[in-house]
Amino acid sequence: MIKKGLLMMVLIAAVVGQLKAAYILLPMDPDKQKDHLKAYGVTYWVLKNGVEAWWLLNYRGGSFAFEYNKLFGNYLAAACGGC
Repeated sequence: MIKKGLLMMVLIAAVVGQLKAAYILLPMDPDKQKDHLKAYGVTYWVLKNGVEAWWLLNYRGGSFAFEYNKLFGNYLAAACGGC
């Protein structure tokens, strides 16, 4: 019985360890975003690369969201420290 529980925990840990972000959220609320133009620019760049972006009008000051892509994640880290 203990072996089955241990095996189940190892399998769950292996699956959870492989999970990654599905979407990137660019918050627009005043305490999180100091330069709103960066978020607009990043969203424009994402759209220009052919990826759909969502404008979440009534969520956190009109945040933007788009599907995670390694290129976008790297760009955000380099351009604005994760915005």
